[in-house]
Amino acid sequence: MFVGLGAVVTIGARNQEFSRDRTGLAELPGIGQEPFLDVPLECVEVVGRSLLERMIERFVATGLERVSVLLEAKAFTRLPKFRTDYANVTVKVVRDLYPAVTQELADYSQNGIGHSFISSANAYAETDLLDLLCFHREARQAATRAFDKEGPLDLWVVDCAKAQRGDVESFLDDAGRDGASKYFIRDYVNRLAHLRDLRRFAADILRRSCETGPSGKQVRPGVWMDEGAEVHRRARIVAPAFIGCASKVKADALITRLSNIERDCCVDSGTVVEDSSILANTTVGICLDLCHAVTSGNKLWNLEREVTVQIVDPSVMRFSFATRKAAALSSEQIAAPEATIALPKPQMPETWQFNSSLIQE
Repeated sequence: MFVGLGAVVTIGARNQEFSRDRTGLAELPGIGQEPFLDVPLECVEVVGRSLLERMIERFVATGLERVSVLLEAKAFTRLPKFRTDYANVTVKVVRDLYPAVTQELADYSQNGIGHSFISSANAYAETDLLDLLCFHREARQAATRAFDKEGPLDLWVVDCAKAQRGDVESFLDDAGRDGASKYFIRDYVNRLAHLRDLRRFAADILRRSCETGPSGKQVRPGVWMDEGAEVHRRARIVAPAFIGCASKVKADALITRLSNIERDCCVDSGTVVEDSSILANTTVGICLDLCHAVTSGNKLWNLEREVTVQIVDPSVMRFSFATRKAAALSSEQIAAPEATIALPKPQMPETWQFNSSLIQE
């Protein structure tokens, strides 16, 4: 364990909430006033685990003493889920991010944690965090911001004591300005700001273009199945592809070209899923062609035309369950935030099942 080092991960009401530099950031698709998703993108499971959980895995693997996840109350109607319990990770619902970050850094400092990473949960970067810390110390500055070829990232390392002395928002904004040392990341980065970024993240995981990998078991080269997944013996899965927890692929269906089917989904008989992401708790009907799309329940976003449609006919596309299995924020948590909460764990089937399906590489 690297004693004296922590991390604060923030999730605001919209992506990049923690950064003033939002140039070029596209709005998330929706239909009228209804958003496409009811949770931030970083909390959506992609190839088995959310980007938030994958980021926490990286922090924990680095040996940090503490990791704090701050959820802005207005950003959530329900809580994200972690598949793994982490002893040194705490989750808090807060009213305002910046005062909460200041308080968290003060608590770190009082408990002997001298430096902390601060990251927006959608700023996923597979960089050597300890190398970033060493760069920060050698630069002898209060805060160091990470950059990549596209510009600044919402990833900092800060001196906990110095970060409390003023406005933490201005303190972070000033890091990386002219005259300040900048840490350049050449490794994999994904700014999860739009559904196209989510789709790219799924494809990058399946083609192994990044370090983080699919959940579940690789049953054939390039084909991963998570616990409780069922594939009919007459279905075809063409690698690389992913079938999530308790999801079903029925007879004569075809899953191909970097497609991912997340948990509790059903792809009905004769349907072709190509270069698409089917998000959790979605049923796709019989004999359909689903190509270059992201779907959630009865909503579909087409990558090529950048058009969102809502499917009225439940036999074509719908949520798999009438009541979605998610934990909602209680009125007590919203009215009295700042308290540590326990995140729900998704129910995991005991075993995965594979029914002699025709799987091709």
